Formats: sequence, structure tokens, C-alpha cells
Amino acid sequence: MSDAPPVQTPSAYAAGAPRTRLAVRVINAGPSGNNNVYPDAVLRAAVPLFDGVRVFVKSDAEHLSKGGKDVRNLIGRIVEPKFVPPAGSKPAGIDAVLEPLDPTDPMVRRMTEAVRQNMTGLFGLSIDAEAAYRAQGGQRVVTKFTKVNSVDVIVAPGAGGAVLGITEALGATFMDVLSPLEIGRRIERTALCAGSKDRLISNLEEADDVTEARLTEAINEALQQEEEIARSVSHAGKVKGLGSSARIIEAEEDKQGRMLDAFFDPQDNSVRSIRECYVAITGDRDITGRVPRHGRFSEALTTVSFPDVLGEAIQRRMLTDYRNLGIYDVWRDLANIVPVSDFRDQHRVRFGGYGDLPTVNEAAPYLPVDSPTDEEAVYRVQKRGGTETVTLEMMKNDDVAAMIQVPLRMSRAAKRTLSKFVLDFLRVNGTIYDGKALFHADHGNLGTAALSGPSIAAGRLAMKGQKEKDSEEAVGIPPRFLWVPDALEQTAFDLFRLGTNNEASFVQSLQWQIRPVWYWTDANDWCLSADKADIPSVEVGFLDGNEEPQLFVQDNPTSGSMFTNDVITYKIRHVYGGAITDFRGLFKSVVAA
Repeated sequence: MSDAPPVQTPSAYAAGAPRTRLAVRVINAGPSGNNNVYPDAVLRAAVPLFDGVRVFVKSDAEHLSKGGKDVRNLIGRIVEPKFVPPAGSKPAGIDAVLEPLDPTDPMVRRMTEAVRQNMTGLFGLSIDAEAAYRAQGGQRVVTKFTKVNSVDVIVAPGAGGAVLGITEALGATFMDVLSPLEIGRRIERTALCAGSKDRLISNLEEADDVTEARLTEAINEALQQEEEIARSVSHAGKVKGLGSSARIIEAEEDKQGRMLDAFFDPQDNSVRSIRECYVAITGDRDITGRVPRHGRFSEALTTVSFPDVLGEAIQRRMLTDYRNLGIYDVWRDLANIVPVSDFRDQHRVRFGGYGDLPTVNEAAPYLPVDSPTDEEAVYRVQKRGGTETVTLEMMKNDDVAAMIQVPLRMSRAAKRTLSKFVLDFLRVNGTIYDGKALFHADHGNLGTAALSGPSIAAGRLAMKGQKEKDSEEAVGIPPRFLWVPDALEQTAFDLFRLGTNNEASFVQSLQWQIRPVWYWTDANDWCLSADKADIPSVEVGFLDGNEEPQLFVQDNPTSGSMFTNDVITYKIRHVYGGAITDFRGLFKSVVAA
């Protein structure tokens, strides 16, 4: 039994006013929306702790922060708690009666009217309790309740707490059988969608024992099913509504995510403390790095996994920075992109061409043409990545500068690595599919002249004169891009700039696009490439089409490095590969120093 003092009987009762009380579901058995698990046996044993517990009206934020315990928010107490086994689609749990302090209280009247109008889904009940638990599979499995502080009326319950119906004095309940017309009228006034209303009316219209309580329970179940579907489609929150209008109620995890997004956003100064974020999300005010074994359980929907929430925020900030680092996107002018489904060899077969078609004389047979042979490039995608840690000291010391740099450093490293992987095909001049270097005398795409008007013209002619495999016909496709180290950028620009002459020179009329490469250290070498749509020279494949890096939480607070070293470890992973698929669209001049 609770040690709460008895609630005094209001004068309204003494005057003979009806003692309207509310039948409620306090908590469901099984997993909650917060990764807490309440076994049937544990709830059955906890029933006496709920008898006489105070009921407060709180905002969801007050409930989650354990605040809002003000006598002005007190509306009554829980009485007659009992464990109810599962029935049909309704899970097991603790049902009880909410006995109001004053039946004329505005909130009590709202809840009563919500029952009468089948709108009980507008309210929820959530426990504020202390319990022992064990960690299992990323969940907290409650082993014993030690104290129930209150039951709170909130908006977004996480463990099924709800108002079920109205109970009158002496235990008499609304048991009058409703007519089909009344059933249809009440269902039509609910916030259910049209399809759910039709199904519910169809299910109940032939029953001859639909009471007020049964109809209320059926409507609540239908509303709960709609909310579960909405949560599976979007993590943005629950859809609530009156009639045809609806609004999105932001879930607690989204509020936490927005708080961390603001912290990492350099343009947003509303949150400047990583310690503040950590405490707000975990409730670990002393920065211990763990949740106490005997914790306080609040069943408003939220998340208690700081590593996950922080990881998601870092991922969002990392991808924002990744997309904005334009300097590293130059490789996209060189390579074609494809999705790759696995880590096995990727075979890219390119066939040669046919020779000119011969003339066929009158009545003469058509003769077979020489079939072209093929060339095959092979590559595999590979994993690239690493780990980064967030330490307990960083939280305790509120190390803002270091934390803000984490997503920026990660995004820059990932994008730079990818760009260098592709551009190194030009820089390194490695062996390709035919066993020769990409730029080779036998390929007709290797020069030695320094960058100048004449050498550019010569490179252009070499590319246009490339021979199609087997047919030996000139492809006739000119370059579109000029690739140079930063040291040659000005020289390249001046070659294409119109001088004092009113008429452009031949090179100035070409209108190629210059692509300086920041990391090329050879100050003299330069390259040409054709439009990748004309000659697919380089292919880059991304595993499952994921062109952007992914971030993963590697440890949890009870095992791994968080347990042994007081750190949360994140893993960044980027999976891709590529190869040269045709040397004919590329030219390089390797200039002797």
C-alpha cells in the first residue's frame, strides 16, 4: 500500500452529486515505446504499489524531467488497481479507477466528456516509478518495482496508459446496450480515418451487446492501430486529430535530435553546451556515463540512448558538410557512377566496333561481317572508414570545440578520400585491364610537352585520332576537361583567355573546362578527358548505391569501450570501388622535371 494520505471527499459528493470516476489502463505489460520491458509477473506483483497513488496533470516535458509535482496539478488518486490478463488484441496490464478529487475540475470534465464523445485517445497516462532492471538486448527489463511516485496525465504515453471509460458510484458502470444508429453516430464523431470508421462500424453493427464500455475499448484499439501505422511510416511523431483536421505531435526523440542539431550547427547559437545536451537526454546529471540500476521510469515516449541520438546528429551534420564540400566533387566530371550489390568482382565488358559495311551487289548474298572482340575491366568495392570516440571527459568538461569538429573532420576525410581515389587513376597511371599502364605509348595517349597552346592542340588531336577496337576507325571525340595541379591553374586559365586581340586563337575557341586538383604535387604534368557520356573512361561503384558515408554506434553503455574506457565509439564506413573502363577518353603529358 502507498503511504500517500487519503484524498478528502469533496463537498460536492456530500451534497449528493454523482461520484463520477474514470476507468483507466495504468500500464501495459510487455515492451514499451522507450525500450523498457514490463513482464506480466512483475506488474502482477506491483499492483499494491499503485493503490492510492496520486494523479497529476503534467506536460510531457514536466513528466520526463520528473517535475510538475504541484498541489495545483493534483486531480485525484488511483484506487482499485488490478492485474488484467490479455484478452484478444488487448495486452495484459494494470487497470484501475481514477478517483477525482473534484468531479467539477476542468481536466476531469474534459476527460469525462472525451469518454462520452469517444475521444479518449486525446489523453494518456504515464507512470513515474522507481524499479530495478537488467539490461538485455538493448532493452531494460524491469525485475521489480520499488516505488510508484505518481501516475501522470500526459499527451504521448509510451506504455499504453489510457482512459477506458466512466464508472459511477458503488461500482456500477455504463452497461446500457447501444443501438446500431448510436454506434455509427459515435464512431463517425471520432478522429479515426474513413476506412477505420467503416471497418469498425461493420464489425459492431451486427452485435447485440455493444455497451458504452465495449464501444470505447473498440474505438481506442482502432486509434492505437492507426498511431502504430503512423509511427512505422514516420518517426516525426503521432498523428492526432479532431474530425478531419490533424496535427503532428513531435516525439521526444525528435526534440532531442533538434537540440543536438542546433549544437552542431555553426549558424545556430541556441545550444552551446554538449554537457547540457547530454544531461537533458540521459538525465545523468553527475556525468557518470551510466544509467543507475535503480532508475526512475517515465513512460512518455522518449529515448534513453545518448550514443544513438548523438550518432544520428553527427551523421546529419556530417552529411550536410559532406554535400557542401564542393572542392572535392571534381571527380564527378571524370567518372560514371553505378550501384553495386555485393563485394564480388564487378565485370565491365566493352566490345569493339565493326568495320565499314561492304557493298552488296544485285542478287549477291550478304556476307558475314567480322565480329568485334571484347575488353573486360574488373574491380571490387572495398570498405573504407575508421572510428572516432566521444569520452566521458569531453562531456564532463563540456568540450564544445572538440565536439563541433567531429562531423566536419569525418565528412572532410570521407569526401577527400573518395575524390583522391578517383583522381589517382590520372595521377598514378597504374596498370589497367590490358596489362599496360593507363597512359602508354601503345595507347597513343601519352605526351611529354609542358602545358602550352601547341601541346594542348597536339593532345586534342591524339584523342580525336584514337582508334576504335577492331574496326580501327578514329573515334573523333575531342576532350572536354583539362586537369592540372594548382601550380598550373593560372597558366591554363591564361591559355583560354582572350587577350588584346579581338579574334580568339584556336585554343581560345575550344572553351574547355579547367579542373585544378588540389593535392597533385607534380607542378608540370597535366591531363585531358573527354565527356564521360561520350567515352565512359572511369567507373565508380557504390555498395547498394550509397554514395554517402554511414555512421554507426559501435558500443553501448554496459559493454565494449564505454564500459572499459568511458568512451562512446562511432564507426564511419564508406564502401566503393572503381576501374578504368576505356583509355581512349584520356590523355596525359608527363613532363620531365
